[in-house]
Amino acid sequence: MPEDLSRDEVLAVVDRMIDDLLDKAAIAEPPVDAIMLAQRHLGMVVCLDRSQPQRGRAHRSAGKALIYLRPEPTAERHQWTVAHEIGEHLKPALLERLGVEPAQFRAMAGESLANLFAYRLLVPNRWFPADARDLDYDLLTLKPRYATSSHEVLAWRFLDLPDPCVVTIIDNDNVSRRRSNSWRVHRRLEPAEKKCQQQVSAQGKPRVVRENGWTVHGWPVHRDGWKREILRSQVEMD
Repeated sequence: MPEDLSRDEVLAVVDRMIDDLLDKAAIAEPPVDAIMLAQRHLGMVVCLDRSQPQRGRAHRSAGKALIYLRPEPTAERHQWTVAHEIGEHLKPALLERLGVEPAQFRAMAGESLANLFAYRLLVPNRWFPADARDLDYDLLTLKPRYATSSHEVLAWRFLDLPDPCVVTIIDNDNVSRRRSNSWRVHRRLEPAEKKCQQQVSAQGKPRVVRENGWTVHGWPVHRDGWKREILRSQVEMD
């Protein structure tokens, strides 16, 4: 990414393009159906291909973009795949709005432009900040409103809000991903986070733990043979 182009500037351009897309499709509230958007409003063809080795990839045929999907265990994964490919499809227009050449743009914090687009298409910035605040940042309450987004995608969007926090994804008692929007974090959970995760894992219910200046909200995303807990952690700063 060019040095004179900030992350906020990039995200503002992404959000404006998403707003334009939602307006043209007359989508006035979430959830955003990326598959419908691709097919009805962008002229893309989405089809299931059981031989597809990757999660999804757009190709061109007879002037149309085709997205081949492999079978997935959840509808949200298909939504993510198509949202990502819409981002790839619109990448030239995004780069033009940013005023940069493809060779000049590099991923921000390891995220591609298409990934950033997918996150913000499924959980648009025109609604999410107000919804998160009004619903007290409760992941399980927000999820039905953003039904096409996975719990994980929705949780990562907490990091785009001004409130300092840490988001942690724990799979089968192992930290798989952990990020903060304000300070550097290590993979090891703080005692309050560990306590919250253990309670959520054992009880299968949301929990809140307040301890030693930490406030940790934890939510279960449990399926047969797999336990995932998602934490949103805040700490009192001196």
